[in-house]
Amino acid sequence: MARGGAKRKRNMKAAKGDARLMPAAEALQHGEFASVGMAHRRVPVIDTMLTRGQLTTAEYRSLSFYRDQATLAERSPLRSCLDNSQGGSGDIPLSASITSAILTTARIERDMGSVAPIARAIAVDDMTLTAWCVKQYGGRERYNDKGDFIAIVPVSEKLRMGMATMELKMAAHRIIA
Repeated sequence: MARGGAKRKRNMKAAKGDARLMPAAEALQHGEFASVGMAHRRVPVIDTMLTRGQLTTAEYRSLSFYRDQATLAERSPLRSCLDNSQGGSGDIPLSASITSAILTTARIERDMGSVAPIARAIAVDDMTLTAWCVKQYGGRERYNDKGDFIAIVPVSEKLRMGMATMELKMAAHRIIA
């Protein structure tokens, strides 16, 4: 019995280091990941911003509420193909929770006004502030002292990043849960 447990531990150690179980290199470049055992989950950008101190707790809660409602609103009303229950008339009415989420998301985006695009990109689509600024204003290449490429950064980086952070905070304050 002890030998089986040791073998299982040895197999689990080998699985943790297996590169095939890690997220793809492209995915690792565009976000942070948290892992529990062999499972990996992308950490939402707003969670990262909260831990870095870029958002207050109240702003985080507002953006998190918006994220949850928008995600629920985009959920498909169709049942999974794995659901083998009988029935279905072809016309699938939206559930009350999805209808409520659609209305709430529309109200929140209406209330945010001109800052709604940045809030949606950051909170719902998990785009980083840097990626959003590069998409909106264009980017340039950054090199280190040796001339090695480091990253693509927004043009007028400090100005654009400051404005984007301020707009995201403004959007968070306009969300009324």
